[in-house]
Amino acid sequence: MRSAWKAYALIPLASLVLGLTGCDGWRIPGLGPDVSVADSIDDPLDETAEDTSDEEVAVQPQNAENESTALQNIEAGIELTLPAAWSQDIRLHESAELQASDVGNELYIVVVAEDDRTLNRLGLQENAERYRQLIINQLQSFQGESPTEVAFVGEEGDFAQQYEIRGTVDDNTSVVYLHTTVVTENRYYQIVAWTTPEQYIAYKSELQEITNTFREMDSASDT
Repeated sequence: MRSAWKAYALIPLASLVLGLTGCDGWRIPGLGPDVSVADSIDDPLDETAEDTSDEEVAVQPQNAENESTALQNIEAGIELTLPAAWSQDIRLHESAELQASDVGNELYIVVVAEDDRTLNRLGLQENAERYRQLIINQLQSFQGESPTEVAFVGEEGDFAQQYEIRGTVDDNTSVVYLHTTVVTENRYYQIVAWTTPEQYIAYKSELQEITNTFREMDSASDT
């Protein structure tokens, strides 16, 4: 699990769209692995975050009728419900708690848990702004952001703030991020989905529906 304000590395959209695989150096600008915003809060913290790459992630049948599955991180105590075309995709993020894709439709999503006392000094809105800025700052070009009407996520109705972020990465490849910050009793989470602008028009509702299936399992409350 990561400390507050850590940006993270994702496979560049251009590489995914072209079907390339196997390069550890791929990065989406704006999600570099070593960016920290904690320093801007002027609070010297010890880095106690744990790499979650070895955490147990399970895929469980969820609904036989529509073939949906639950992607679960047992140690982190969280899950997403994925449509039939989606599957776990460990290429997307170096230490995300959950990551999945529908490669055929160029759709990708990751969940990153943030557990740090720095976050408690700020509210949902300011934390969400700082998270989004990590993406915006390093985009090749930033074309704007806009809020959606999403204010709650999951069956428990956890408070959330969701924005669309548009820009370009890697040789002017256009991308749309659907970035959702969720706060629960236990942690803050970033749920980041992304695709091309053309696919976003067709699949925005699906990405929002997957995001809304996010939930903490019982084990999360014990961490």
